[in-house]
Amino acid sequence: MKIKSIEVNNYKAFYGNHTIPVNGKNVFIYGENGSGKSSLYYALKDFFQSSIEVIDLNEVENIFIDASDKGKSHIKVVFNPDKDGNNNNSAYECTATSKNTDSTLDTSIKDANNLKSFLTYKHLLDIHHIKRGEEIDLFGLLVKGVLKHFKYTLTGGKELGALWKELEDMIAKPTDRTHTTAQKKSEVDRALKTFNDAFKQLFEEPTAATANPEYILSHATPILDLFEHSLKIKLRYLQAVPNADYTAFERNQVRIDLQYAGKAVIKPHLFLNEARLSAIAISIYLGMIKRHPQLRNYKLLFLDDIFIGLDISNRLPLMNILESHFGDYQIFITTYDKPWYEYVKSFLEGRAGWMTLEFYATQIDKGYEIPRILDNNDYIARAEKYLQENDYKCAAVYARTAFERELQKFCDRKGIAVKYHKQVKKYASEHFWNAIKSQNHMTQGTISDIEQFRDLVLNAFSHYNTEKHEIKKELQKALNSIKSLKGVLDAIA
Repeated sequence: MKIKSIEVNNYKAFYGNHTIPVNGKNVFIYGENGSGKSSLYYALKDFFQSSIEVIDLNEVENIFIDASDKGKSHIKVVFNPDKDGNNNNSAYECTATSKNTDSTLDTSIKDANNLKSFLTYKHLLDIHHIKRGEEIDLFGLLVKGVLKHFKYTLTGGKELGALWKELEDMIAKPTDRTHTTAQKKSEVDRALKTFNDAFKQLFEEPTAATANPEYILSHATPILDLFEHSLKIKLRYLQAVPNADYTAFERNQVRIDLQYAGKAVIKPHLFLNEARLSAIAISIYLGMIKRHPQLRNYKLLFLDDIFIGLDISNRLPLMNILESHFGDYQIFITTYDKPWYEYVKSFLEGRAGWMTLEFYATQIDKGYEIPRILDNNDYIARAEKYLQENDYKCAAVYARTAFERELQKFCDRKGIAVKYHKQVKKYASEHFWNAIKSQNHMTQGTISDIEQFRDLVLNAFSHYNTEKHEIKKELQKALNSIKSLKGVLDAIA
């Protein structure tokens, strides 16, 4: 199964009805703040969760909708292929107050939900304050962050985060005649044993005599190794205990033992920067997904803005990890970092399994913003769209952008030398164009067409010029010459 399209109606940032075609591909999304990228994350998360419980979409419907539209929000997902691998559309819908009845009949959606494969930057926020004194404590990062939604047999069917929240509520509850100290101690002790028995199993390293399929590092370590930090870690859980008067917990800590390049690091809190801690946390999270049975009809991985704490030397390994370890998942990634998005777009270009989208916040006549989704990142196509709308200035700018991009791509692919400038803004299309011309890859006819329209259209129309009359036919011919050039360059091995 693969998601073909996602329809979101009056949910969070999505005022009105929005259909996002993804056509079974992995999706890398750029979105400025408030553009709806996180709303898409939560829409898909709620959709899959609706396979096991009622999700009240009324609580998260767009606040600007008319009274007549209240209670009508929905999330509809169309899959193709279907659960049997056939080329058929199969649609499932989560409506405002009803359980996703279709997916309760089809266990594929339930199975996908059980992977708990949604990670947002909010789950990683604890990285900023896990260094307590002379130690690093990963308890909050794991229980309230990256492992918050995981559950298995020993948790009694509850998620780790929910189990710990219940304990925090129990320990904070005051005693009175209806809830005596003895009752409180008994309840806390019983619930704490359930939590400790479940949580400590994640840290018990298997031995030759004792297997432990729940060991947290079995799958996390191979992923961490691919970040190439030369780190070896072990985690120790200091089991939570109530204090003397049962008003708080003590010792609920996860400590880290660390080796770097084979040498023990005595003070990990001085050695582990934010990027390394992020790499460890992400590796644990991805490893916990891989510990689940993998034979499922549909597997999704959604990573919302998690590149925030990673520099470029960690971002690229993560992209490779996703391709090597999660090749059979449909992956959704969001970022607000436009330069990084542009880099990844070039990195993914030509890979049939990926597409890119851009989310923007667009103000409408009523004074508030809605998402505007650009699902066609072909600059030539955008130029043609604006040409048909008689917006010749926009058409010319996109045509020029398409021309420059094709030249830079070709020089990069063929290793063609271009004069070096320290500042990117000093590079002009002329530098790349002259470098390519000198290689004798093109016919004189192709060169002449480009030369003609560079002067008449691509340069002139892209600037403010009251003496230049923008002519649609010239723009169309310029676009045709760029498409012809693209075909010529793409065909050169």
